[in-house]
Amino acid sequence: MKKNFVLILLLLIGFLCQGSQPVKAQSAADRPVISIDYYGSDTTPGRGEDFEMVVIFKNTGQQAATNIIIEFSTGDLIPRGTGGLQTIYQLITGESKGISQMFTVSSDLWGARIANTTLNINYSDYSGNVYSDSFNLAIDLKVPAYNPATATPTPGKMLHPQLVIQSFSSDETILQPGTIFELTLNLKNLGNGTAKSVSMVMGGGTVETNPEGTPQPGISGSSGDFSNFAPLDSSNIKFIGDILPGESVSTTQRIIVNVNTTPGAHSLDYSFVYLTEDDQKVVDNQVITLLVFRLPSLQIDFSMEPGPFYANQPNILPLQVINLGKQAVILGNMVVAANDAQLENNMALVGAIDPGFYFTLEPMITPFQAGPLDILVSVNYTDDFNQPRVFETTLTIEVIEVETGDFEFGDETYPPGEDFGDADFQESTETFWQKLLRVIKGLLGLDSGVKSDPAPLIDEEVPPEFP
Repeated sequence: MKKNFVLILLLLIGFLCQGSQPVKAQSAADRPVISIDYYGSDTTPGRGEDFEMVVIFKNTGQQAATNIIIEFSTGDLIPRGTGGLQTIYQLITGESKGISQMFTVSSDLWGARIANTTLNINYSDYSGNVYSDSFNLAIDLKVPAYNPATATPTPGKMLHPQLVIQSFSSDETILQPGTIFELTLNLKNLGNGTAKSVSMVMGGGTVETNPEGTPQPGISGSSGDFSNFAPLDSSNIKFIGDILPGESVSTTQRIIVNVNTTPGAHSLDYSFVYLTEDDQKVVDNQVITLLVFRLPSLQIDFSMEPGPFYANQPNILPLQVINLGKQAVILGNMVVAANDAQLENNMALVGAIDPGFYFTLEPMITPFQAGPLDILVSVNYTDDFNQPRVFETTLTIEVIEVETGDFEFGDETYPPGEDFGDADFQESTETFWQKLLRVIKGLLGLDSGVKSDPAPLIDEEVPPEFP
């Protein structure tokens, strides 16, 4: 038993030693190796200038390189257009391929003669092994000639336009969801150069460029934000023309406030795309702020047909305030005022009113004279910016003069207050209790007729000879 166990153990050890083979390291001759065969530029750029650099890569290894990613780091040279990232599909053994990259020399290189940039490259072989290398590229810069002089030379003046929105206004005082208004912008060129072919883009715009970063004809203005404000009667791009240095120009645009816009301060972006005097395209982006309110929609009117109203006689004035909006509102005091009239119970706290509901107020009014009388009804409330506001409505009522008729005495007719003998009389008026007394007399069979004798004036005695 022990011999069999030892034999099996020896066979197992021998099999394991025979199956394991040493790992062979990959040499430089068995992998792709990418090197830079040439790089340079046809021009010698200066500080702040653009130029094009050509870089040629060559595979000096024994295997093909695939998925080659080339990245230029930002430093003395700033890559343009591609963002400093380019690719090559593959390089077989001994093959060379080149790329071109636009750069801008950094404006911080005062008096420098050489500008440097770092090129990082990553690639792989067909087996999936990944390799990376890094190269430092240097180019010569154009150094301006230095001419010593006895006097300090006056530097040349660079011409550059600068457009600014100095002010803006709207034909609508209060903007609410759904309001259509006309916005007027007052522009001024504060630069020292002419802004040529100025175009105004509502919502913000950009200049179209090709993959190399060169500006192309046309303006991209479709990427703006139009959730709160949208243009009407025209697109969001408007051509203005040339604006000279120091010149002010006014332009208008018809805009609608979206019905879903919430109350508050909302920004509106504007971009001005123009050409400088050396035909370079420039975009100036600016923002203005518009206030959007949601004021209550109220109606103040009579709750029923009022009147008639007589001079110097009190009467009830039936009033109501109705919420015509789609949301509940909270109102303050409702106040009723009028000239040449006395009012009682003319103020009340309204409070919250749901959509379609109303609040009534019935003050007592005593006009002083006949004719049309204006009734001023005002309701206080607070707007969305916590500012006090007043909703006012003027209603007109007609006040009638109280008329008194003539009265008869015997066979003669006398006007009120006419002198009759030694005493003055006025038209007799029958009170409620007199009418009630006549009804009782009629039920008892007594005389219930109305006497035509005029009643004497107050504090006057009736002559004894008169009945």
